[in-house]
Amino acid sequence: MKLKKLFINQGIKLNSGDIQFPRELSSQEKFLIFSVLPENKPGYKACREKIEKLMVIGYGRFKNNNYILGKKDVAPDLSVSSASVFASGTIIIQNDEVDVLVHEEYDDQIEFDISLKNSETLPEIINVKSKWSYSDWNSGDESPGDNNPVREISLSSSNYILVFAPSHKKIWLNEKESGVNYLIPLTNFYNELMGYKKIRDPKEALNPKLLFQNLSKFSDDDLIYALILYNRYMTRFPINFLSYLKPDEAKPKKSFKDLFKKVKN
Repeated sequence: MKLKKLFINQGIKLNSGDIQFPRELSSQEKFLIFSVLPENKPGYKACREKIEKLMVIGYGRFKNNNYILGKKDVAPDLSVSSASVFASGTIIIQNDEVDVLVHEEYDDQIEFDISLKNSETLPEIINVKSKWSYSDWNSGDESPGDNNPVREISLSSSNYILVFAPSHKKIWLNEKESGVNYLIPLTNFYNELMGYKKIRDPKEALNPKLLFQNLSKFSDDDLIYALILYNRYMTRFPINFLSYLKPDEAKPKKSFKDLFKKVKN
């Protein structure tokens, strides 16, 4: 995607010349990134404030539409895999869609992606028809973008709501205080759910998309326990889940993948 042709209704133009790093975020890039970081939610506002102080220091692993924000005198760290997605959304323009991803901060660096669905370059003039993001979701809302039903599970005596959006095949954890909706990888979550439920039939256990087809057969407690086990290994959320755990589940156990390994004689 060539951001030099981006124009966001205000007549802003980018400077010509080859892209060099480090460089400031363009007004256009900032517009798109901030569109998925709502200022009225403290967690996203804090991210916006961090981004204001950073520069584009280079490409990410996927080049083109994938960049790394960081401090001016630091090179991108491409030795580690991408951090979890922090914010995601879509801007509908004429004849196309712009997808925006902002990853969680890691070691003072933030990765972001701006990509088009149907073409390689943005039109010179962009007419924003509509936009949506997971960041804008609040408890009581339907799924963003398509207004389909979601399943909400409140974690008792906590600051969190676990959310399932079948039409998107997405899971996120809403943190009430900060307003942040943390997207949870489907496969990791599903693996923990299958392990907890002791479901070992490969046709079901190895097909994460079945979660949303079979969502009603899992109780709130089942899904909360899967979250507990996911967080136990990934340690993404500063949540004290000990009150949910049964004594035997507080002990280390084999990973879900071990259940499918053949026993050697």
